[in-house]
Amino acid sequence: MKSTEHLRFTISPFLVFILIHAMQFGPEYVSMSTKPIQLAGQDSWISVILCGISFHIIIWMMYRILNRNETDLIQIHKRFFGKLLGGGLNFIFIGYFLLIATYLLRMFIEIIQVWLFPDLNTWPLAFVLLLLVYYIVAGGFRVIVGICLFSMLRYITILSLFFPSTFYHFSNLSPVLDHSLNEIVQAGTTLTFPYLGVEVLLFCYTFIRMPRKSEKWAHLANGITTASYLIIIFFSLLLFKPEQLSTEIWPQLSKYKFVHFPFIERFEYIGATSQILWVIPIICLSLWASSRVCKLIFSVKQLTVLPVLLIVVFILVCLIPGRTGIEALQNLLSEIGFYMIYAYIPFVFIVDVVRMKVRRTV
Repeated sequence: MKSTEHLRFTISPFLVFILIHAMQFGPEYVSMSTKPIQLAGQDSWISVILCGISFHIIIWMMYRILNRNETDLIQIHKRFFGKLLGGGLNFIFIGYFLLIATYLLRMFIEIIQVWLFPDLNTWPLAFVLLLLVYYIVAGGFRVIVGICLFSMLRYITILSLFFPSTFYHFSNLSPVLDHSLNEIVQAGTTLTFPYLGVEVLLFCYTFIRMPRKSEKWAHLANGITTASYLIIIFFSLLLFKPEQLSTEIWPQLSKYKFVHFPFIERFEYIGATSQILWVIPIICLSLWASSRVCKLIFSVKQLTVLPVLLIVVFILVCLIPGRTGIEALQNLLSEIGFYMIYAYIPFVFIVDVVRMKVRRTV
């Protein structure tokens, strides 16, 4: 199958690896180890693996749905549920992606306010960053993927994990399998939010050349994300005890305090600002997806509706007061994402299977 979009708007199948990994491996990693370790302790690495495997299954389901229908979820909704109900489901995804963009932008601004400029107001930085997002998204889908590729430079910061090696306690990794299956599963449930991002594939499928060949790259991206989260969990276990993590908001940012160079006095400033490499690609992809859904639902140009969506995100970001509001939004998105991944996508998969069998028997 070929892409349904014009060739100059599409990307090669291997770039799906960049797309999915950039969307999955977001700034949530800075705090993702706190809840799993408190629930499953030294066994939380098992939860990471189980969650990664479950997302491989979800990716397989998504490709079965997309390959059989040879279009994106926007059109699939209309085929399966009709114009009215299908349009309503598409509208829900507009709100979902806008909330993701709002959460990530507000989270990044909070990191800057806490680590660099405590007196910085929220709105000026939000305004500047959204102008940058508009410039990128207006360039089209291929430009956004290019930004995702550029954001891979963030892996340079992974070297900072080795600086606090003198403070590592390898005894924290034992005993293995000391927690019940229920505790391990509960820890895996809290990891659903950091793994979210694969759902963007449902909306950019038609922008992939020979999309069937991209499935292996999507699975590889999820595998690399799982490996990255395993490294983060292991280093968190080595550096912190579960009771210590209860006092840490962003344990992965705390490690930058251990990095010392003769020519850089406060390396944590670089570590905090580098989070923009995690944030910008996801915000751009989220706003691209939401504006594209608006384009197909309301028959308007994508660049016409994009400023409206940016204004909505800007207002929402300015209305979130601080840590309490950010945590509330994170919990909301985590719950929505959990049901979307483990309930809605399997539901659409079952509907598609039943629909295909009915068509064959008729």
